[in-house]
Amino acid sequence: MKKQSTLDLEFMALLSEVMFGHGFAHYGYFEGGKAPDLTGQSLSNAQQAYFDKLAGAIPDGVKTIFEIGSGTGANALALIDRGYDMTLLSPSVQMNQMAREKLPAGTEVIDATLEEFERDVTFDICLYAESFHYIDMTSALAKTERHAREGFVLFDYFRRDAHRETDRTHSTHAEFLAALEAQGAFEVVSDEDVTAEIAPTFEIMNYVQTEKLAPFLERFRGELAREKPWRAWVLEKFAGKKLNRLATPSKRPGFFEEQNEYHLMVMKRRN
Repeated sequence: MKKQSTLDLEFMALLSEVMFGHGFAHYGYFEGGKAPDLTGQSLSNAQQAYFDKLAGAIPDGVKTIFEIGSGTGANALALIDRGYDMTLLSPSVQMNQMAREKLPAGTEVIDATLEEFERDVTFDICLYAESFHYIDMTSALAKTERHAREGFVLFDYFRRDAHRETDRTHSTHAEFLAALEAQGAFEVVSDEDVTAEIAPTFEIMNYVQTEKLAPFLERFRGELAREKPWRAWVLEKFAGKKLNRLATPSKRPGFFEEQNEYHLMVMKRRN
């Protein structure tokens, strides 16, 4: 896995679990590319729409799915309800524990990165829902070839070509297609650019952060400093920078579409 903190992802998933009950760790999908309103409920509905879009892309006849980067198990639980046999893989111990608590007994949740996973097992397909960009592309394709009998589904973003030179941690869509062709194991069945439908996620998150969360944090920190100065000192010492970041407006609403393109892709194994 690429060296990238999962703390923010885990925090988002926990909020989704507590506030909406599903625990989705992915972005939202907004039909028409516009949020109906800037509320958490709108984002929750869009996260459900994202899952529905993902589930609709799974090829007919698939029974067993290896979900790589499985978050809190929210996708897996909904797919199990649809009749799929799921195996989950994630390096996040915290989110894996959340997954085990919600999934049916016997569902395997593996604590490992894809690079570390060495078991000789295969599944109908591999599934990457906003997790592929965390993994070295060459390693991911090699492991997918090893574990997927029929193909794989990828729902994730790529860096736009114009921003590749300033960010070497994410591949571009063209680089992915070239690597896929060079590998030769899979071919593209469908490839849909849904960047515009994903982008409103960041508008909502920024609004909630700046208009709701930031004022609350400011009042809380002020009252704590007046009433419990020792506790306030400890909080600022160990979490002050994180709280400051949470209260700072994000640049992602404007930058996401400029820097990234989000695709829903289905690949099948070549005959």
